[in-house]
Amino acid sequence: MKIRTSLVIALFVLSALPLGGIVIYSYYSSRAALESAYHAEAARLTAQMDRRLGNIRDELQQRLAEVSALPNLSNPGTEKAPVVGNVLMAMGDAAPLVDSIEIQPMVHPVPAPAPAPVKRQVTVTAAAAPAAPPAPIVINIPPMPKMPRFTFTDQQREYLKKISELGQKLGTHAKELTQEERNAIQQELRDAQTAFNESMKETSKQFGEEVQKAVKAREAARKLRREQHDEMMRTMREREQERADAAAEAEQERIDAQQEAAQEKADAAAEAQADSQADTEAPPNEAQKRQWKVREQQTNLILGHHFNIPLTSEGALVGRLQAHVSAKEVIRRVLGGPSDDRSEITFAIDNDNNLYTRNNEDRQALDRLGIPKRVAANQPLSGIPNWVVVQRRDPQSGLRVGVARPFGEDLEGLRKAAAKNFGYGIALIFVALVGILPIANHITRDVELVQTGAERIAHGDLTTRIPVRSKNEIGHLASAFNRMAEDLSLQQQRIVEQERAAIEYERKSVELEEARRFQLSMLPKEVPRLKTYDIAVFTHTATEVGGDYYDFHVEPDGTMSITIGDATGHGARAGTMVAVIKALFAGYGDQSPAEFLIDATEKVRRMELGRMAMALQLARFNGGSVTIASAGMPPAYIHRKSNGEVEEIAHSATPLGTLGDSYRNIDVALQPGDTLLFMSDGFPELMNAAGQQLGYATAAEAFRDAAKAIDSDAVIAELAKTVRRWHGEQPPNDDVTFVVVRAV
Repeated sequence: MKIRTSLVIALFVLSALPLGGIVIYSYYSSRAALESAYHAEAARLTAQMDRRLGNIRDELQQRLAEVSALPNLSNPGTEKAPVVGNVLMAMGDAAPLVDSIEIQPMVHPVPAPAPAPVKRQVTVTAAAAPAAPPAPIVINIPPMPKMPRFTFTDQQREYLKKISELGQKLGTHAKELTQEERNAIQQELRDAQTAFNESMKETSKQFGEEVQKAVKAREAARKLRREQHDEMMRTMREREQERADAAAEAEQERIDAQQEAAQEKADAAAEAQADSQADTEAPPNEAQKRQWKVREQQTNLILGHHFNIPLTSEGALVGRLQAHVSAKEVIRRVLGGPSDDRSEITFAIDNDNNLYTRNNEDRQALDRLGIPKRVAANQPLSGIPNWVVVQRRDPQSGLRVGVARPFGEDLEGLRKAAAKNFGYGIALIFVALVGILPIANHITRDVELVQTGAERIAHGDLTTRIPVRSKNEIGHLASAFNRMAEDLSLQQQRIVEQERAAIEYERKSVELEEARRFQLSMLPKEVPRLKTYDIAVFTHTATEVGGDYYDFHVEPDGTMSITIGDATGHGARAGTMVAVIKALFAGYGDQSPAEFLIDATEKVRRMELGRMAMALQLARFNGGSVTIASAGMPPAYIHRKSNGEVEEIAHSATPLGTLGDSYRNIDVALQPGDTLLFMSDGFPELMNAAGQQLGYATAAEAFRDAAKAIDSDAVIAELAKTVRRWHGEQPPNDDVTFVVVRAV
C-alpha cells in the first residue's frame, strides 16, 4: 500500500473513530444524566406523597382529638344541626376525608336516669335495657362544596385544652383528690365548657350560614344540570319523531335517561335529607356495619391506624369516637392531581397488593409494565426499559407509594441529535480528505527517491547516493540515507574481519569445552559408601576449565583416604596438572599423607611444568581418627557434635611443585556425629555483586549452621544455599568444591 493511500486512510480512521467515540459517549452520558434527573424528580414526588400520607394521618388524629373534646358530643340534645356544625368546624379541611363519625356510648353497670324524650337530628340508638349495650350514635358528614378552612381561635383552643386537662385530672387522679378539690375542679370544668359554648355560638352561626350558602350554590348547579338534561331530552325526543326507523334505540335511550333521572332524584333526595339535617337516622343495620368493617380494614391498610379515640365527659370515660375514613378521598389527596403534561403516573399499593391510581388509564399502563407483579414479588423496579420507577414505603401502614415516569421520547430525541452530529462530523472529514491529497502527493514524491536508492543498495550498489532537495524530515532522511550507504561499505569490511575472528573463537571454544569435559571426567563418578562414615561432595566450576580436584581411595582393611586440590589458574594447563596429580594418587599406598605430599612435589618439579603448581590436601581415615596433611590448601573444619563448636585445622606448607617441602601430619580424634569439611579456596574467596569476598570467618559460621543437618547430603545442600545467597545463580569467579565427612 502506498504512503499516499495510507495517509488518507489514517486520516479517516483517526478522525472517524474519535468522532464516533465522542458521539457515543455524549449520547450515553446525556442519557445517564437525563435518567438521573428523572429519577431525582420521581424520588422528590414520591417523598411528597409520603409526606402527604403522614400529614393526612396526623391531621385526622388532631382534628378527631379536637372533635372528641367538643361538649355534649355524646348527647347531642334535641337539635342535631349545632352538633354537626361544631363537628364540621372542628374537622375543617379534613371533613371530606371522613364519611361519618360513630360514637359508641359506654355500658354502665348502674343505669343512669333516663333523659326527657327529645327529637334528635342525629342517629342516636339508646340502650333498650340496662343490660343491653347502647346503640352507637352515627353523625354522617355531609358532602360539602368548596368552603373556607375553619380554625379555632386561640381562645377557643385554650378552652379545649383546659377542658381536656381538667377532664383528665378528674379521671386519672380522682382517688387522690378530696371532695372539695373535686367539686372545685368540676365547677371550673363547667365554667370552661360554658365559656367555650358561648364563644362557639357566633362562630357556629357564621359557619352555618356559609354552609347554607354552599348548599344553595350546589343546589343551583344541580338544578342547572337538570335543566340541561331536560333540554337534551327534548332534543332527543324531537329526533326520535324525525327518525322513526330508530324507535328502538330511542326507546332504550329514554329508559336510560329515566333511570339516570331517577338516580339523580334519589341522590338529590339523599343529599337534601343530609343537608337539611332534619330527619332522624335509624340505627345502623348489619349491612352498614359490614360496610364500616370493610372501610376500617381499608383505612388500616392505607393509613396504618385505627381512629378510635376515647370520649370523656367531666373526666369520666363515656364512650369512644370512631371515624369512618373515606379511603378514596385519602388516596386522591395522596396521589395528587395529574401534571400538566400527564407524564408521570402516581400509584399506591397496600399490604394486600391492592393497586390505587388516579384513573383507569394509569392502572392499565402500570399493568402493562408489570409493576404490580414486581412489587408483589419484591422484585426491583429499576429494570423497566425507558421508564424510571421509584417507590417509597410508609413504615406505619406499609403502604407503598411510587411514581413511574417515561423517558423514551426524550431518548429518541437524543438519538436523533447524536446521529445528526455524527453526520455533520463525517461530512467535515470528507472535506478534509479532499484537502489532504495534494499534501500527500508532495510528501510521497521525495519518499519515492529514497525508495529507489534503497532498492539499488539492496542489489549491492553501496556507492548509491540520493539528492537532498529539502530541509524537512524527508531531507534529513535523504542525508541519513547517504550516510548509511557510506557506513554500509565500511561495515561490510568489518563484517568480513569479524567473521574470521568468530571462526577462530568458535574453534577455541570447542577445544575449551573438550578440556572441560576431560577435567570433569577425572572426578570420581560416585562417593564411597561406608558403614563408619557418611560422605558427600559438591563442586561448582567457573566458566573456563577449572582446576579443582577431589578423589577417594579405600583399602581392603577399611582405611579410606580423601584428597582435595586446586590447580593454579584455569584452562587446559590447570586440567593437565589435575591429570598429573590423579595419576600420582592412583598409586598411593601405605604412606602417610605427609610422605605422599613430599614424594608428589618432587615428581612434579622433575616434570618441569614451568610455573604450574597444585595445592593439595590429603586425609587418611583409620578407625576413630584421621591424619591430615596439606600443601597450600585452605584449613579444614571439624564440627564437634558434643559442644556444637567448629575447630580449624590449618597448615602453612606451600603447594606441590614449588620450592617448599616441609609437610607434616596432624592427627585428629573423631567421635560419632562429628563432621569434617574439606574445601577449595573458591568458597571463602567467593564474591558478591558488590565485589566483596565471603571470608573465612563467614565460611566457618556457614559450616557451623549447616553441620546441624541430619546427614552429609543435607550439610552440602545448606552450603550450596549459602553460595547462591552470596553470589547468585551466575557462575562463580572461581571453582567451589566441598567434601563433607561425618563419623557414624
